Amino acid sequence: MTWWPLPAPLVLASTSKYRQAQLQRLGVAFTAFAPPYDEQPVAGLDARQLIAFHACQKALAVRAAHPDKTAWILAADQGVVLQSADGLRLLGKPNTVENAVAQLLQLSGQTHELRTHVVLDVPGRQWQETSVAQVRVRPLTRAEAEAYVTRDAPLDCAGSYRIEAAGPWLFDGIETDDPTSIEGLPLIAVARLLRHAEGGRTS
Repeated sequence: MTWWPLPAPLVLASTSKYRQAQLQRLGVAFTAFAPPYDEQPVAGLDARQLIAFHACQKALAVRAAHPDKTAWILAADQGVVLQSADGLRLLGKPNTVENAVAQLLQLSGQTHELRTHVVLDVPGRQWQETSVAQVRVRPLTRAEAEAYVTRDAPLDCAGSYRIEAAGPWLFDGIETDDPTSIEGLPLIAVARLLRHAEGGRTS
């Protein structure tokens, strides 16, 4: 249901069913458009910077490809940032069962950042925010990791878990100022960016 009208068409730079379902909760009309952008490592950028870079590039790619040049483009990128002996490591979508189990075992007994960068690109201006959740994963056995992956099949989720499904079994705690970001799109940040773009509308 649309109850918050926007002054321009809103385009979500993603065809993710999860992000579309989340954005629907805000009551704004939007269309989804797959960004013509291939995420690759970029020399000189660390894990945190790379997440922000990918979000910005998705927005720019959709801006260039979308036929409606008046549209507002909303893009996001999410990744798990894990501190290791070699520095910061970035874990993205596992894509396979084997990779998902391996990711969960890497995260077992540790605290990691689930970092989501969101970009709102309007003609002539761009707003950005980053939402960070500190996620504490309890110690997991391989059998537990395998059972969880079989249960939730989180192959398209950064970190290999779904907080909105059986994921809470994996955690000891989560600290964040925007719990919706754990599902893929920080709705508090998105709502704030949309209000900024409207000129500070509050009602």
